[in-house]
Amino acid sequence: MDEQDRKRWEHIVEAAVAVTSDLDLDSLLARIIELARDLTGARYGALGVLGSDPEEGLVEFLTQGIDDETAAEIGALPRGAGVLGVVLRDGVPLRLDDVASHPDSVGFPPHHPPMGAFLGVPIRIDGRVFGDLYLTEKAGGFSEDDERLVTGLAAVAGTAIANARLFDELAGTRAELARMAVVEDRNRIARDLHDLVIGRLFAVGLSLDRIARHVDEPWAGRASQAVDDVDRAIADLRGAIFALGSDAATDEARLVRLLKATAAPLGFAPSIDIEGDLGLLDIGRRSDVHAVMNEALANVIRHASATSVRLHLVVAPEGVVATITDDGIGMGDQQPASGLANLRERAERSGGSLLIEPGPGGRGTRVTWRVPLESTEPAVDLP
Repeated sequence: MDEQDRKRWEHIVEAAVAVTSDLDLDSLLARIIELARDLTGARYGALGVLGSDPEEGLVEFLTQGIDDETAAEIGALPRGAGVLGVVLRDGVPLRLDDVASHPDSVGFPPHHPPMGAFLGVPIRIDGRVFGDLYLTEKAGGFSEDDERLVTGLAAVAGTAIANARLFDELAGTRAELARMAVVEDRNRIARDLHDLVIGRLFAVGLSLDRIARHVDEPWAGRASQAVDDVDRAIADLRGAIFALGSDAATDEARLVRLLKATAAPLGFAPSIDIEGDLGLLDIGRRSDVHAVMNEALANVIRHASATSVRLHLVVAPEGVVATITDDGIGMGDQQPASGLANLRERAERSGGSLLIEPGPGGRGTRVTWRVPLESTEPAVDLP
């Protein structure tokens, strides 16, 4: 692979890493168009997004290369007819020396700049077309290498769009759950989170890990960091699965199973003790409890070099206390890691507290997270 090809593929890695960043969807798609133009030398670029209902046609159309004044004169955005419709309908790339020569070309509206060479690539994931990415006006026309690169960028765009829609659906379903509080729906969403979202994120992580092995620094390091971010997102989603649960008969087993999944890198099984009724926890507090125990456990894995860990959770009508104790090297004079600082913020936001101290006999570390619960039930002493 020569230096030019390496740099071009590094841009693909950059786009893939951006999927796990904090960029909003429109910013990410705009960056993908920009990369496609830079990599191919195209003058114009655009990306169309289909609606959830195929009958809607293109519901969003992002363009680059045309100034705002010209865009205003052109007027309404395309709906997916003509050559664009061919790419959407057939779901395969289309490369033309002159877009007007295609039998399905419907011409351009008034004030539209002339365009000749054309490259259109469908945006698709798992056989489903989400839209198209297309480029026009490159001197000498587009090559097979251009087509392969833009196809890679379109795959990244497809993952971003699919994930955004999936999370929008989950957010909408969560609001519906809050309104209806239907146990069956909660269990269904928990299954979807586990089977669909976690599975997809895991696949993205594997893909990034493979990419990291075939590129040089700094891109290898950035791809590896993205893998870590994906792992953290998976842990957060496991917390959401627990938060969505509402079956008292399986709450404890579900939490234990999720914590054991996080603890796997320890190389030994932690001691997990749960006392009280997890049914007293609402969705927000369930999420807090999992996040606290998961983050404290992850901190032990990363820093403690421990040989034993105990996780103890007590839930009573007046409050919840989570205690994580290890026999590792201890905190010493070190400042708490950012994850533990976040747990302190969670506690204080709910009127509670976080205590970090040496473990029994001065060995290791004990983290105690305590928050109250609003309840009219008789008080029970918490440890």
